[in-house]
Amino acid sequence: MNKRLSIKDLENLSGIKAHTIRMWEKRHNIFDPERTETNIRLYSSDDLTKLLNISSVLEHGMKISKVSTLSRAELNDQIEILQQENVEASKKIIINKLIVATLKCNVSDFEKTYKNHSTKNGLEDTMEKIIYPMLIQIGLMWTVSKLNPSQEHFASQMIRQKLFSAIDLLPNASKKDSRFVLYLPDDEDHEIGLLYAYYLIKKAGHECIYLGPSVPVVDVGECCANSLATSVLCTFTIPRHDDVLNTYLNTMKVVCPSAKLLVHGLPSHIDNQLNDPQFNFLYDLQDLKNIL
Repeated sequence: MNKRLSIKDLENLSGIKAHTIRMWEKRHNIFDPERTETNIRLYSSDDLTKLLNISSVLEHGMKISKVSTLSRAELNDQIEILQQENVEASKKIIINKLIVATLKCNVSDFEKTYKNHSTKNGLEDTMEKIIYPMLIQIGLMWTVSKLNPSQEHFASQMIRQKLFSAIDLLPNASKKDSRFVLYLPDDEDHEIGLLYAYYLIKKAGHECIYLGPSVPVVDVGECCANSLATSVLCTFTIPRHDDVLNTYLNTMKVVCPSAKLLVHGLPSHIDNQLNDPQFNFLYDLQDLKNIL
């Protein structure tokens, strides 16, 4: 991370109030930040890492007076112990490590943290219990302008690489009469969720045709006709007006008349209004898993 962090940045990223951070600095010498000519505190990514680690050990019983006596190495040792002894604490620590790696665009740290967890727990556990919560946190950081586009793209591309690699390792389809077409509609480009669906569908033995982001629905229809697709899965990640959605769904029916239409990311009232047996609206991963 090239730019320094303000104390407000630390508050937003860690959840620890700025006045608490100032108090810890004054009473316990937790940090020794740089200061501008106007006396504004500036913190480094290492300071953020330390603060996230402090937050983790405080949540599990250690007092700040004790934490303040620990060296960075000793604090890291406490984090290692937490990871071994407490499952929930371990998840939060791993998510924090990935977020810090994202802020620093540090490939090595991201790779190491991801690999350590996925090797032990598998891709599905890693995606559902680590990556999705991390992406939610990154999304919140994006909304308050604490991530720049390069950092957001860094995280997305790292995860895309992992998913494509895992998909490539899966065996060929065993259910030859079941063929899924997967895509994102026009102007949609957040494909992590769709890629994970690709992994789950292929793992279940179905043949998959992955078209990717921002695909015109008429082109999807042509693909369905050429491939004799039995199911189509699309995901909406940005809000759209009800009239736009209803028009889009009707077009899907016209261009893919023989396929089961699976749609994720729509408000539930659209499902109730449509009431069409050709459609299956998905609201979470379990809905997809139940179909597979």
